[in-house]
Amino acid sequence: MKMFLVLLGCCLSLATAAQQLPVLCYHNITTPGQHQNDLLHIDSRQFELQLKTLADSGYHTILPDEMVALLQQHKPFPARAFMITFDDSHDGHYSIAAPLLQRYHFKGVFFVMTVTVNKPHYLSVAQIKALSENGHAVESHTWDHPRPDGYHDWDKELLLPRQQLEKITGRPVRYIAYPFGAYNDSIIRQVKLAGYKAAFQLNRQPAEGKELYTLRRMLVDGRWSGTQLLRKISRYVTP
Repeated sequence: MKMFLVLLGCCLSLATAAQQLPVLCYHNITTPGQHQNDLLHIDSRQFELQLKTLADSGYHTILPDEMVALLQQHKPFPARAFMITFDDSHDGHYSIAAPLLQRYHFKGVFFVMTVTVNKPHYLSVAQIKALSENGHAVESHTWDHPRPDGYHDWDKELLLPRQQLEKITGRPVRYIAYPFGAYNDSIIRQVKLAGYKAAFQLNRQPAEGKELYTLRRMLVDGRWSGTQLLRKISRYVTP
């Protein structure tokens, strides 16, 4: 009974910690007037406003290695720590987002789908390499962003993208973001077999017993002011 309670306590500690770190998710970073701000688009002025509010409020970024290590050790996150992530490999992540991150001394996590590498309006090999060399994390977003029932070739979707990104950056790729934030038990099993240490979904609570492979991210609305963003993430923050 005592051992059961210890194991239960560890599981609860991991689940609680997984819920405390705000992990922000962005998609399209645009120039002003290029697209209306919404759940999938944010222009550079609004994006900088959000970053400035976070920086002025004492927030600082951590990357997945630190997050996962703290979860595994059942240790709390640093006060006002958060993670900022980018999906779908848009070239604005390099040309617009990365310089603004640097301005506010933040590091980001760029989840790259490799089918788009070197294609117009998407990240190039050189840009991916530069992001990694500048201290950002480059991680996997599968090969071509399949829906949960579209993983017909596991090696193509999970293993080969990891290997390709590792070849580009010269660094391990240990993490993956599920396309559409969607997953099931079969996908989790294959993600583990492909060598990933953890995986990120969207908006839902981490699944009990599978916390490291269902880490929660919050989709950021491009219409939110900095103050609204602070209110949204405050529920996750370690005091």
